[in-house]
Amino acid sequence: MRSLPSKSKKPPTEAQLKQRMKFSLVLAFLRPIRTLISVGYQSFKKKGGTFGAATAHLLENAITGVYPALSIDYTKVKVSRGSLLGVANPELVTTAGTSEIEFNWSNNALAGTINGTDRATLLVYSPVMDEYIVLEGAAPRSAETFALAIPARLLGQEVYCWMTFVRADGKQASDSRYMGKVPVL
Repeated sequence: MRSLPSKSKKPPTEAQLKQRMKFSLVLAFLRPIRTLISVGYQSFKKKGGTFGAATAHLLENAITGVYPALSIDYTKVKVSRGSLLGVANPELVTTAGTSEIEFNWSNNALAGTINGTDRATLLVYSPVMDEYIVLEGAAPRSAETFALAIPARLLGQEVYCWMTFVRADGKQASDSRYMGKVPVL
């Protein structure tokens, strides 16, 4: 049996502090959407786990800035990575007074294929309120549109939006698509 390592008495280096900050930013963003990550990264289950794969992807691709002013570049965030057909021709529409975000896409599945039964999963994130809206199975790929109602408390906020498709049986996902940043009107 080995004993636990003793805590270092040396102050952390700047590189260590930078890495800790990057890690804490990524974990703070991913923890609330852990369930979404477990579906979206399920092809990575045997390679260190779904949450570990998502964490590694964000650490490598989505951190921007110079220490200590680091932040997440939401345009580079992938909440899902998989082999299903992705989102084609994405578009977001907001209409004043509706407090809805309309997600639009093209049905890129060939008629009669299994991809026609894929369902859209939507993610909306408000960094100011640190609030997430996740809607799994919102609409079939063939619907080509879905209007997501946004709570009144987010009116006036700018939110970031992502979309992915998940197979009807929940066992396979597409790469997520960053849809854009829009105001909630």
